[in-house]
Amino acid sequence: MKRLLKIFNLYELIFITISLLLLIGLGIYNLIFNFSVLNIFELISVILGLLAATLNGKRKKYAFFFYSVYVTIYGIISFISKQYGEGVLNIAINLPMYLYTIYNYYIKDKRSDKNIESSQKDFKINKINKYMIIGTILFIPIITGLYGFILSLLKSNYPYLNALATSLALVSVFLATKGILEQWYFWIFYSIILIVIWVLNYINSGSSGLLYIALNIIYVIVNTYFLIKWYIIYKKQNI
Repeated sequence: MKRLLKIFNLYELIFITISLLLLIGLGIYNLIFNFSVLNIFELISVILGLLAATLNGKRKKYAFFFYSVYVTIYGIISFISKQYGEGVLNIAINLPMYLYTIYNYYIKDKRSDKNIESSQKDFKINKINKYMIIGTILFIPIITGLYGFILSLLKSNYPYLNALATSLALVSVFLATKGILEQWYFWIFYSIILIVIWVLNYINSGSSGLLYIALNIIYVIVNTYFLIKWYIIYKKQNI
């Protein structure tokens, strides 16, 4: 408990515990009324996803290990649920980016810094620059339109919503790997889009997506909290 309190304060720990209990409770409900191996992996993935997001919010480098496993499982489940945009995003793009970030933090940075403790330090918070802003403004509508069209040809469910989620997630992941404060805005928008996607999926299938609806509602709260928290830390960092 003392070790956890060094990472999270008491209120954060209470919120995480309640969120985990909620997700586990929904997972058990799913398994009782609709048992499947897919639902077991769905439960595992949402637990890992919550831990990854909260550890990233606390600027812990090992958050990206949790992210890597989460996106692998989530990506596979997305393919099975015909959410091809989310599947491709997580397996082909997010996973390599997270693995590369792990390489940067634990191998590359350690080689360049002789301090053995360097890999355990919290990473510095940075601000988005004008080139990233311009790139984002151009990137999101272009990717949403083009990728949405491709997904529609592949008969993906909700192709343009999936494409919008993909473009937001790509920006979010890129900013996360750079420790950029503004990542949290994009994570919030991404989670809102995913709530819509998985609600539609759950209504139509009646089985898959309940846990991802709950997880993304929790994500909206977590991401908003860390947006405020990071802003305060960034201000102190630059006094």
